[in-house]
Amino acid sequence: MSYLTGNFCSLVDKGKVRETNEDSALATVNAFGNVLLIVADGMGGANKGEYASNKVTNTFNREFHNLEKELVNEKQITKWINKNIVKINKMIFAKANKDKEYHGMGTTLSLCMIVKNILVTAQIGDSRIYQIKDHKLTQISDDQTYATYLLHENKISLEEAKIHKDRHKLTNALGTKSVVNVDIKTFPYEGERILLCSDGLYNNVSSLILESILNGNDSLDKKCQQLIAFGNANGGSDNMAVVIWENK
Repeated sequence: MSYLTGNFCSLVDKGKVRETNEDSALATVNAFGNVLLIVADGMGGANKGEYASNKVTNTFNREFHNLEKELVNEKQITKWINKNIVKINKMIFAKANKDKEYHGMGTTLSLCMIVKNILVTAQIGDSRIYQIKDHKLTQISDDQTYATYLLHENKISLEEAKIHKDRHKLTNALGTKSVVNVDIKTFPYEGERILLCSDGLYNNVSSLILESILNGNDSLDKKCQQLIAFGNANGGSDNMAVVIWENK
């Protein structure tokens, strides 16, 4: 058994502008000691976005804790993640096409799974995954937005991408099409702190503040609360979701 020992926290907040919360977050450890971290930012308005993001966290949580055998290598982990993403995408897409009230809904997905010394990430949309190594915050996910596409095509600069009018326009989402594309990456895991958050947080809290709070000595619950508080103090323009994992 590859039991990891660590602490985790998750927190969501509707912010100061939105009337409802469409973000969901999950941080959990199963019987095999594997770690699963998820942030999902729903879209479609009111209960539609909430339905989509909750479908992600609830389904993954159930399947993760119902695993009968431990996933022990990159191939097994990736296959399991892909299988559940395909299943969730079908459920959300079918609901949106069956019920007019839910038409057009979808969600982002930023997922981390840690098994022994392996970190596997799955990315759909523009929520983010960061790691802190040697006290330095680094984004390890790629925003799937039109501005990021233009950046990768060398059509705009990094500074232009940060203020581009289409920086929030998604090029990929879960549940909006019958087939979904997912960006899966594998990293060696050496005990780094991990942060997942929705765009409502990182649009209102600078990277320097994120880094400073995560490197602090407060409890994880306090760190989550501080991040949300900074987001609201800077306008709280959107729902916010945050997940933190710290290896002991």
